[in-house]
Amino acid sequence: MLGASSYAVTIILSTFMAGLGLGAWLIGKKADQFAAKKLIRAYIVLEVGIGVYSMLLPVLLEWSESIYVAFQQSYEPSLLVFNGFKLMLAALLLIVPTTLIGATLPVISRYIIRRQDHISIPVARLYAMNTLGGFLGTVLAGYYLLPALGIVQTTGIAISINFAVAAAFWLVNILMHPDSSAPAVQGDLSAAQPETCISSLQKAVLGGFFLSGMAAMFYEVAWTRTLSMILGTTTFAFTTMLATFLVGIALGSSLYGIIKHFLSGIKLVVALQFIVACSVLLSIPLFESLPLIFVILHDRFVQGWTEMQMVRFFLAGSVMLIPTVAMGLLFPAVSAVFIDNTGHLGRRLGQSYGLNTLGNVLGSVLCGLILIPAIGMQKAIIAGAVLNLVAGCMIQMSRKDISIPRRMPAMAAAGIILFLAFSMVKPWSPWIMNSGVYVYAPRYEKMLENYQRLAKRNDKLPEASAWEILKSSMHQYELLHYDTGPAATVAVMEDREGTRFLSVDGKTDASTGQKSDMETQVMIGQLPLLFHENPDKVLVVGLGSGVTVGSALTHDVRVVDCAEISTAVAGAAELFSQANHNALEDPRLRIVPRDARNMLLTSEERYDVIISQPSNPWISGQSNLFSLEFYQLVSKHLKPGGLFLQWTPSYLTSSRSLKIIVHTMRSVFPHLTAWTSGSAGDMIFMARKGEKLQIDYSEFVSRVSRKPVKQDIERVGLNPELLPFELFVMNEDELPVYIYADLQAPLPQNTDDRLITEFSAPRQLLTRNRISRFVQPDRLHGNLSSLLQILKNVQIEEVKSDILSENT
Repeated sequence: MLGASSYAVTIILSTFMAGLGLGAWLIGKKADQFAAKKLIRAYIVLEVGIGVYSMLLPVLLEWSESIYVAFQQSYEPSLLVFNGFKLMLAALLLIVPTTLIGATLPVISRYIIRRQDHISIPVARLYAMNTLGGFLGTVLAGYYLLPALGIVQTTGIAISINFAVAAAFWLVNILMHPDSSAPAVQGDLSAAQPETCISSLQKAVLGGFFLSGMAAMFYEVAWTRTLSMILGTTTFAFTTMLATFLVGIALGSSLYGIIKHFLSGIKLVVALQFIVACSVLLSIPLFESLPLIFVILHDRFVQGWTEMQMVRFFLAGSVMLIPTVAMGLLFPAVSAVFIDNTGHLGRRLGQSYGLNTLGNVLGSVLCGLILIPAIGMQKAIIAGAVLNLVAGCMIQMSRKDISIPRRMPAMAAAGIILFLAFSMVKPWSPWIMNSGVYVYAPRYEKMLENYQRLAKRNDKLPEASAWEILKSSMHQYELLHYDTGPAATVAVMEDREGTRFLSVDGKTDASTGQKSDMETQVMIGQLPLLFHENPDKVLVVGLGSGVTVGSALTHDVRVVDCAEISTAVAGAAELFSQANHNALEDPRLRIVPRDARNMLLTSEERYDVIISQPSNPWISGQSNLFSLEFYQLVSKHLKPGGLFLQWTPSYLTSSRSLKIIVHTMRSVFPHLTAWTSGSAGDMIFMARKGEKLQIDYSEFVSRVSRKPVKQDIERVGLNPELLPFELFVMNEDELPVYIYADLQAPLPQNTDDRLITEFSAPRQLLTRNRISRFVQPDRLHGNLSSLLQILKNVQIEEVKSDILSENT
């Protein structure tokens, strides 16, 4: 509903975490006043409340969507106002369940922790168990439940867990407190001890905990953005990153009982702030080595899906584990200093957790929307380390138990650490970081194998390690542009032949290569406008290099809207001005800086042609552009008789995945036909809304003869007048035969609830699948008689003569 932009994601994440902090703070201070029986009842109410609200959320989302759409259509607000409205809406939807979730920790802690001299250890155990549950939930949901069951059933399982926990505590309540006269928490400490004032040292510890919360989100956001360029942009890769972060926190909390015997109190808090900062700074140079390590491990160990996940966990853990273990230790260490008796346990625990979570909220906003676009991921990580060092120094300087000279070494150490960080940490190589090893590892393995084989035959070739060969192969292009935008990292490179590449998060999404990308980019823009009788308004989903919109603009259209979620991509497209006919300067082009689904959801525009050219269906955030709900939105915004074109790759995917996508399209667009761009593997599916696709060949020849159109097509080596004959694959009667003829069971649809291809397609990256029907030239071209069911007013004998002449 709110979109897939970086602003929307940040708003949802921030609102969720703000609710956690609010719940801990609000309910925590009430928990100290509850008797044991009342605490259990409160916990039961919280768990049931979370479950019940989660059951109601789909209904609330439906109501909210209509309000959201009406607001956009009525006021057409600025970006700032619109994001403010999104924030308010997200807060209204999420504040209740997240507040209830946040309240569970202080309530259960207040019930369990009964001895004043052992506060921090049970807090550590509770925090460890809760975070371990988060880790298991992440792994189960991301790897198994969402792929197998979808969102609705996965949410149903989560709700059932809430109710099961509530039932278990109801049983505990009956067995342990059979009457209502149970006192407050055992020993009635809360009644005996009034809350003491917070000392200046405790305030400093709390302030440091707030800063460390900000730093933690700096790390998580920057790590995720950086690792996605190495581990991939699939839901599986993001699951791995989050799970690694959580397992480090859980492990750290579980180790607190052991660490406490060696170092405790304020010394431990200060030490942990410094350990987090130092371990993070020391890990920065390692990031540049991860793509090389990935290729080497992929070559030696990856035989299947399981091994690939192990490699991902290993690489993520190599940079995350030590800092996150220290972060996990920090919460119980702060609790030991800040909570000095059980009489105010709930209040103090809620305050510390709430402030830390507030730091998380601010950290995610600052890092994701400001720091990374302004200074990049590497410096954002360094900024997080600075916050940890500032927190450690602030706490150390607030100590009254030691003299001022004894406090100064911490300040000096922080200064030395920062000096070494800024003087010795070198910027990451954009060539290596943009190498896209999660997609192109086999290509680098082949380069490595070829060099080593040639080196054995040719003594003149210098001996080189695998490491050196891989680094050299990654540096073979000239870097023209590099931008770490809010949504993605975008680079433009050029090879020795002058071919330019646009890469998004390491994966090449467009290029000026004449026998691959250019054919596809041009034909996607040309075919639907050539086949439409009178195109006036066009929508293109995704800008890329701008070649497709440039091809569309060679026609006499009034408007071409382009939905492009990444401002960094729009900036990079300027470097392709020669290839895209300087499209970005054309006044008819309107670039809409939003994701296509959100744009269509809130728009009242209707188009003659809609062209969808998202990246691969396995990329998280773009996979829903292959769903039933997206196609229904497209149909709603097409004029009667309008044309819809969907680019779909038939490489790095399975035949079943492609059939699921086409089957889903056909349920909305029954008059679907299949074409190719002339480049093997790049499939074009085109449909006319409400009626069969019919092309008047004489009018087609007239349109294609216009000089700008003809020149645009000829530059990719295709004959403009023979395009239908060169690019046709299947008509609307043949396509169902291909999809359904050999099926053993009915095909499911790709839906928002269960995006099958989002989870099935990533596995094809390992098998390197290519659908032979659409990649072998001799099998790619369609049947002439089938094409003639689409073409009208064609002199076939004359065309046959042209085709024979062209082939000769």
